[in-house]
Amino acid sequence: MSAQILVIEDDEDLRTEIVEFLIRRRHRPTGCSTLAEAAAALETMTPDAVFSDINLPDGDGVNFCMSTALRYPGALWLLMSGNGDLLRLGNQLKSIGGEKPAFSIVEKPVPLRLLDRFISGVRNAAAPEPPTTDGTAAAPTPSG
Repeated sequence: MSAQILVIEDDEDLRTEIVEFLIRRRHRPTGCSTLAEAAAALETMTPDAVFSDINLPDGDGVNFCMSTALRYPGALWLLMSGNGDLLRLGNQLKSIGGEKPAFSIVEKPVPLRLLDRFISGVRNAAAPEPPTTDGTAAAPTPSG
């Protein structure tokens, strides 16, 4: 099954690598470098999954996820960061009560095979287990 995936990543090389990988896997990715571009893209698409960097030039992916994801209840969110402090902040949000979207947080660089495993959760229409790598800390189970 082909998934429509929004990729929000300001590093052009990484965004291109992820988008090209998704195309090879026969998905329909849309790549954006800013949250403004992502918001505009969401006006014309309903994503099955969103892969978002946390630290972006015009804001952060965590707040974007919290403010946007509930409009797309079927979409799964994967938040990515190479900054340990931002990873901790995102994980702290999981413990806050109230309605919030299902999301996972992983440390960059994220191996493409882990993105593939995350996408398999989209295919199964259920929140996937967070991707893990050997020796790398991964996010706790997605909240919902």
